[in-house]
Amino acid sequence: MIHILLALSSALAYGVAPLVYRPALVCTSIYRVQSTFSLYSIALGLLLPWRSVDAVGILYAITAGAVGGVVGGWLYLNSIKIGGAAVGNISSSLYIVLIPLFAGRVSLIPAAFLVLAGIALASAGEAKSRFGALYGVGAAFVWTLTITIYAMAVETLGPGGAATFRGLTVFAMSTTLARGVRLCKPLRVSTGGFLDTFLGFGFYTLALDVGDYVTVAVVVSIYPLVTTLLESPTSLRKVAGGSLTVVGLMMVFI
Repeated sequence: MIHILLALSSALAYGVAPLVYRPALVCTSIYRVQSTFSLYSIALGLLLPWRSVDAVGILYAITAGAVGGVVGGWLYLNSIKIGGAAVGNISSSLYIVLIPLFAGRVSLIPAAFLVLAGIALASAGEAKSRFGALYGVGAAFVWTLTITIYAMAVETLGPGGAATFRGLTVFAMSTTLARGVRLCKPLRVSTGGFLDTFLGFGFYTLALDVGDYVTVAVVVSIYPLVTTLLESPTSLRKVAGGSLTVVGLMMVFI
C-alpha cells in the first residue's frame, strides 16, 4: 500500500509542477529547463539510500536518462508544441496501456484503459494539428521502454544510485544541447523543478523501490489529469473524465 501512496504523491507533484514552470518555456529552451531540473535529481540521489554501485545498474540509469529523459522529453514537448496540450497529453499517455501490455499484466489493462480514457476525456479540446500525435505516440513508446529500464536501475542500484546516475546523464546531455541559451524566469524554473523532480520524481523512485513498477506507472500516469483539473474551471467533461480515472485507479487498488 505504501507504494500506492508514494505514486499518488508523485502524480500530485508532477501535476502541479507544469502550472509553475510552463510560462518559462516561452522564453527559454526545454533543455535549459531539463538541465536545471536534473540538479534536483542529483541532490535527491545523494539523500536516498544506495544498494550498490554496479556497472549494469549504472548502464540502466544512463539509458533511462538519455533515452527517456532527453529524447522522450523532446518528443513530448514537440507533441504539445505542434498539436496542442490536448493532443500531446492524450497521445503520450498511451504508455499507460502499453506498460501493462508489454509486461504481460493483462489484469491491469482494463484499469489502464479507463485511466487513459479519463485523461483523454478531461484533456480533450481544440487541437492545433493532429500531426503532433505522432510525436506523442513516439514519446509513449520511449517511456514504455525506459520506465522498465529505470525500474531495473532502482532494483540494482537502489533509489539513490538510480536517481544520481540518471540525473548526471540528463544534466550532461541537456546542458550541452542548451549551450548558449539563457535561463529566463529562474524562480519559476527552480520552483517547478523542485515540485517536478525533487518531489515528483523522488516519490516515484521510492515507489519503484518498494512496489511493482507496472502498478506504480499506471497510478503516477494520472498527473495530466491533475494539471487539467487545476489549470482551468471545472466542466462536466472534466468531471466525467476524472470519474473514469478514479474508477480505473480503484480497479488497480483491488
